[in-house]
Order: sequence, then C-alpha cells, then structure tokens
Amino acid sequence: MITRYELKKRVKRLHSSMEKKGINSFLISNPRNVEYLTGRDTGRILLTKDKDFLWVKELYLDIYSDLYSSSGYPFDVEVYEKNSIKRKIKRSRIRKLAVENLNFLDYDKLKKELGINLVVTDLVEKQRAIKSRYEIESLRRSAHIAMKGMKKAFEVVREGVREMDALSEIEYEIRKRGSESPPFESGMLLASGKNSANIHARASWMRIKKGSLVVVDLGARYNGYFSDMTRTIEVGKINAEKRKIMEYVREIQDETIDRIEVGVKAEDIHNFVEREMEKRGYRFYHSTGHGIGLKVHELPNIGPESGDILKDGMVFTIEPGIYIPEKFGVRFEDMILLKRNRVEILTR
Repeated sequence: MITRYELKKRVKRLHSSMEKKGINSFLISNPRNVEYLTGRDTGRILLTKDKDFLWVKELYLDIYSDLYSSSGYPFDVEVYEKNSIKRKIKRSRIRKLAVENLNFLDYDKLKKELGINLVVTDLVEKQRAIKSRYEIESLRRSAHIAMKGMKKAFEVVREGVREMDALSEIEYEIRKRGSESPPFESGMLLASGKNSANIHARASWMRIKKGSLVVVDLGARYNGYFSDMTRTIEVGKINAEKRKIMEYVREIQDETIDRIEVGVKAEDIHNFVEREMEKRGYRFYHSTGHGIGLKVHELPNIGPESGDILKDGMVFTIEPGIYIPEKFGVRFEDMILLKRNRVEILTR
C-alpha cells in the first residue's frame, strides 16, 4: 500500500514545478492524477501556496480514512458539496488558476463558472513520467505477473484452439497471479492468421491454424500500475517469409533498445525504427512505444514529433511491428526501465 510519505513527496515535487512555472494555484480532477497525488482515484484537488485541499463525497470518506486519519497526509480533506470548490477559489482570491488538459467545452464551462484566467498545464503528467522507487517496484511486480500470463500463452496457443478459449485461459492466469484487473482493464489482444495484421484486433471464435502467427498483447495491474508486453507466437512450422520478418522485428527491437540513454529525443528513437523499416520496404503504422504507469499509455510518447526527452526514472515500452495486410502481423513489445542511465528490460 502506498504511504503518506510517498504522497507527500509527490505533492512537494509538484509544488516545486508549479513555483518554477509561476503557478500559485492548481485545480486537479483527472482520476489518474488524483490517484497519483492522493492514493485514491476519486475526488477533486486544489493546490495553493498556503494549503492543499481534497474534496470527496461523504460516501467516500471511509475510502481515504486510512490515509488522512493520522499525521503526514498532505491534504485537508473536506466533504464535497455543490459549489464548495468555487467558493474556496473565490475566498482565496485566486485570479489565475492552472488546470489540466480539458476538452474545449469543459474549459469554456469552467472559465465561465469561475470568472478567472485559466492556464492549461501537463505538470502532473510530466511528473508521473519519472517513477519513484515505489512506482518502479510496483511496475516490476506488474511486469512479473504479465510474464506469467505470457508463459501461459505459449502453453495454450496451439493448432485447433479457438482464440477466445486461449484468451480466457491467459486472462484467468493473470488474475490468479495477482492482477487487480484484466489486462488493460478492457482485456488483452490476441489475433491469429490474417487478423494478426490488424494492430488492435480482438480475439474471435476462430480456431488457430497450423503455420500461423499469433500476436498476443497483454499486461497486468499491481498497486494500480499497469504492465504491457507483446509476443508473436508461431504455431507449427512457418514459411520463410514469416520467419524472416519474425527475426527482423526482434533484431530491430534489440537495436532500438541499444540506442536508449538519458537525453535522447524520443522522436529520434521512433525515427530510427521508421527509417530502418523503410529501407527493407516496410511501413511502420504506429508509435515505437509509450510510457506506462497508472495508465497503460502515458508520457513519454516514443513517437513522431513527440517532443519528449528520455530521462532517468522513466518506464516505457519499445514495440516495433510489421503488418502485411490480409496476410499476417508481427510485433514484439517489452517494458524498459531507464535508471542511472542504464537500461533494464522488465518483461524479458
């Protein structure tokens, strides 16, 4: 379980970032950001220079009680009532308020309700990209559970088995091993034959055929932290074209991981993969990877025009793939921890 000390460190780091950006007040409502700062995924937060507030519905006070009932919790916890946040903002004479990325309608509504200047920022998301020791250990445990699920995949993915039957056994294994939710909450991906060329294909009732490739994309969740890994499994003897692409995708993944170090631009990592595939006559249809933590996809974005820089403490995936429409697809994905400028593969 997360400690008050861990939460206090997170809030302190965020205040430091706010100060550097000239931000005095910050309203936070995104459930994952709330969970990151409070230890639970419900409520609304207002950070100010003098005091930090958390509003929750009366029904949920018990959910937080183990955290705020003794000293060291970084928030004053109050019961949410209609307009209670608005009143607090007005009483505090806040004239400029930082908010998270909102859609246009929510931004416009909030601006009209409060009647003050709003500044959109992704400070929390950027902080979440750098993992603490607690987070790294949670991700490591999550990855360990995912690997148990993948081991089961290699046992049950075979000729004649229906995709959905294989999936159900794998997901059961993941939950049995301690995952707090099904993979990615909405379930894992498993696709065989020509369906494996569909990047986000879901399992069907089709039976797996001999000589086919099966893309298995799964993960677990531990202490709220997700894992994500992909393997392409060969069923029986595969032809030379499939073998060649299987070997090449593994090779390009290894070469990409070798290029990872602190200070490298994330888009440069992606551009390398894209260029190498184009040299072989293939198109690359998705990003090379993504950060992973309280969400399956978060910063950094290892993709084109990313703007993110790889930093110490980041955890992200590297997942090159080649897809031949109406024939087959190949993808390999692993979780990477960049720590003390050294690369550790958490899912291999």
